[in-house]
Amino acid sequence: MARNTWWVTRPKRSLPPVPRCLMAIALEAEGKVWKTTDKTTELTIEKNLELAGLKAKGKRRDQTGGGARTYRAWLKSLGLVFMDEDGKFWLTDAGEALVKQEMPPLTVLKKQVLDYQFPSAFTYKGQSAVDSRFKVRPFVFLLQLLLDERLEGYLNEKEEIGKIVIAHGVSNKQSCVDDVVSRILEHRRIGDESLEENYVELYTTPRAAPLLEKIFANHGDIANTCGNWLGYTQLIERYKGTWTIASGAEDEARKLVEEYSSKALVAKPNDEEYFQRKYGLRPGKFKDTRRLEGAGSVSSKKIEEKNVLLVAEKYVAERLINRVDTQLVADIAAETGVSAVETERILSAKYPNGLVDSFLSEYVQMAFESRDKATEFEKATTSIFADIFGLYAEHIGQKGIVPDVVVASREEGWSGILDSKAYAKGYSIGHDHRNRMVEYIERYPKYGPEFATLAFFSYVVSDYKNSVTPQIRTISEKSGVPGSVITARDIVRMVERHQKKPYTHSEIREIFSLNRAITFEDIE
Repeated sequence: MARNTWWVTRPKRSLPPVPRCLMAIALEAEGKVWKTTDKTTELTIEKNLELAGLKAKGKRRDQTGGGARTYRAWLKSLGLVFMDEDGKFWLTDAGEALVKQEMPPLTVLKKQVLDYQFPSAFTYKGQSAVDSRFKVRPFVFLLQLLLDERLEGYLNEKEEIGKIVIAHGVSNKQSCVDDVVSRILEHRRIGDESLEENYVELYTTPRAAPLLEKIFANHGDIANTCGNWLGYTQLIERYKGTWTIASGAEDEARKLVEEYSSKALVAKPNDEEYFQRKYGLRPGKFKDTRRLEGAGSVSSKKIEEKNVLLVAEKYVAERLINRVDTQLVADIAAETGVSAVETERILSAKYPNGLVDSFLSEYVQMAFESRDKATEFEKATTSIFADIFGLYAEHIGQKGIVPDVVVASREEGWSGILDSKAYAKGYSIGHDHRNRMVEYIERYPKYGPEFATLAFFSYVVSDYKNSVTPQIRTISEKSGVPGSVITARDIVRMVERHQKKPYTHSEIREIFSLNRAITFEDIE
């Protein structure tokens, strides 16, 4: 029985691991017949997923290769892979761009999320099937709603997207938008009484108990995954279950909605290769003209290369790799058993310019991982200021009553202190945190570099509440030092701008000394 709502699969709740997952599968399976009687391909892929840090290492109770198939389905749903009529596994053009690192992950996956549609090769039939009444690009539909003035610029994830939008967003036509807006406004007025009397009958699935609270929970999970995917594109912000268009992204969102209003859905979802090669085009490309050739035999050298690259991609999630250095070579050689000389050769050939784009894709997600990724987030922030912006930067957060990071300009003699807050929800500077920052500033001579005078303090966060600007100014008034708060998303935007037109050290100091929340306009 087909689902009567939108549906997205989620072996991982968010998208940053997609390139690693894709590489783990493609290095083993591309050009090969997937199905084998002994499950060799699938079991080898599961080992690859472990090397890439996507699955926990250890003895697998499931020896059927189910994990590999689950991840393959995820990548298929995003238009990155397909199976041809002979049962061979292939990358789409977009998938190839990711594996070969010919485009930044954000650029490719943003296009795939916005192009995601019902029906598709993934949702046309089988256990993933979605009812044929849905002929819609769901993520574009969500942007249409968020831009609709009648909804006052926001949507509630569980109450509105989960209960209403995923069930009634059947097309991107304005008439459908009007219908869903009307339903949401009625729900805001009278709550669940506005829902269909036979809601359970309409939206239960074979795998879920026919209970209203179970259906609501399931729909909430779907809405949450949609939020993770759309949030990855940097077009929306989420706080305590409320979605809004990201600050500074309003014009882009309107332009995208207008662009997609005249863009037809991809045809033939019943033909996997045709559909996936159309859907899976990298940005700026309109036709897949590649000749797909067989994989051939796999030598021991190829296996060594595969293992080195998989572990390298895992390290990308942990630190910025701006270049291949001796420490990176030693770490990967030790983990894979491949000689240091061969490891260096493989890495230098594959990553002559480092792995900056992959790292930045992971960095934004770290900011939302709560305390689970706090230390990694602090170290990643340090790496950005040192390896990209060219400042002195030191991670000192484990050394007592000190901030997480101190940065400085040797040339200009100034420094700044950063506190990285990897909170899953928007950050507000509570009373204790304000007092702590004042103490950090007062204690600066004990830990700060001798060559620099403290010029600013700043918080690097996933998102922030409107109250942060007056809170920053309160700290500044007490300490005599200006401050700021910036999102991880805007740190990435700074990096992108810096790669096109490098900031001077004085420009960086000016941005972080604004004594308020840093906005999109400030970094441009």
